[in-house]
Amino acid sequence: MNKSCMNQFWWEKILLAVWCLLAALPVYAEQNARQSSKQSTMQSLAQDFAAQKKLTLVEAMQLATQNQPLLQSLDDAAAAAREAAVAEGQLPDPKLKLGVLNLPINRGDALNFNRDDMTMTTIGVMQEVTPSQKREAASNILEAEAQQFHTEQTATARSIQRDVALAWLDSHEAQRKTLLYQRLADEMDAERKVAISRISSGAAQANDVLRLDTELSMAKDKLLTTQRDERRARAGLARWIGEASLRPLSADLPDLPTELNGEQALAELEKHPLLENARYGEHVANSEVERAKTERLQNWSWEVMYGKRRSDLSDMVTLQVAIDLPWDRANRQDRRTAEKIILVEKARKLTEDRRRELATELESAKADWDLAQAREDEHQQRLIPTVQARLELTQAGYAAGKLTLAEVWEARRGLIDVELEHWTILADRARTAVKLGYLLNSNQFKGSQP
Repeated sequence: MNKSCMNQFWWEKILLAVWCLLAALPVYAEQNARQSSKQSTMQSLAQDFAAQKKLTLVEAMQLATQNQPLLQSLDDAAAAAREAAVAEGQLPDPKLKLGVLNLPINRGDALNFNRDDMTMTTIGVMQEVTPSQKREAASNILEAEAQQFHTEQTATARSIQRDVALAWLDSHEAQRKTLLYQRLADEMDAERKVAISRISSGAAQANDVLRLDTELSMAKDKLLTTQRDERRARAGLARWIGEASLRPLSADLPDLPTELNGEQALAELEKHPLLENARYGEHVANSEVERAKTERLQNWSWEVMYGKRRSDLSDMVTLQVAIDLPWDRANRQDRRTAEKIILVEKARKLTEDRRRELATELESAKADWDLAQAREDEHQQRLIPTVQARLELTQAGYAAGKLTLAEVWEARRGLIDVELEHWTILADRARTAVKLGYLLNSNQFKGSQP
């Protein structure tokens, strides 16, 4: 191949390469633009998330009872009961009666309106009269049910606020533990890199790296678990407060005041909405007894009817009165009254059972509070100062050349482990304070009623 052919060959290759590069530039630019747009979007979302107002525990509890369909449904039920109470207090609607009397159906006069003297077309009005005591008793039952729905709404709102507060604390605890486990994993990863670099010089052994690998894997496993726990807790918040559950949480745990005066606690327990709702259940049952007693009163009705006969005969007017005859009261009305009296006893026993249930919850919450407080005191007075002092001594020993770097790392991990346990104690104490506030009618539960 001569020189001119060689030059032509290389020029063709160069032109082909340039053409390929020019053809690829738009694709590369588009991909680069997409990547930049994606990164910009992610950064924007991160900035928006960080810029959002922190969601506090008190705000979450307030949001939980706003525009809440479950609570609104109980409002609707109470309103419906009151509407029905008005209707029950009225007399039944009168009845319009149209008819034909004594119309022949056989022989020569069959279906003839003008042959028989007794044949007539009629129009009339009938009114059934229920005694006012019966109507008032039926109305009172529905009014009592309306009040019961109202107390049920208050009790439900209180339970929702408690559940939201516990979900907020669960999310807060998981969020804090995630940061601590991430810090632990980062430090162990750094220690592992140092150990690997020292194996070649004989200052560390492969077993040290394998031990760190095991501990690092366990730390990452716990990290994944806490991330799962936070997602679950956020889902629990979303059940009641919707999109607000995605907002970042305030950094510190709220200070929840707790007073455990024995006599005062029992007095507050008697005011709990669940007990009030149970007592209104008794009121409904007593109203049912009063209505059953009115069944001894007789209903009666009156009827006026006008009869039109053939033209050569006089028209007729009929007036009738009907009265109920409760001839078997012992097996009908009295049995119904006995049934309602038994149901009153049932309602009273359910109220007592509710009182015992709440008292048990109170004692259990007190025990949890005492334990959390004792553990907090132990951590603050002994355990935390001890592990901090151990870390300081270990660092001083390493600086003096008497201890190894691995011992310093171990002391740091020990401090983080204590911090994790201490945070669990703080979260448990806050959860117990929420339960006590729920039982003892704390202002935080009273301040955001629907």
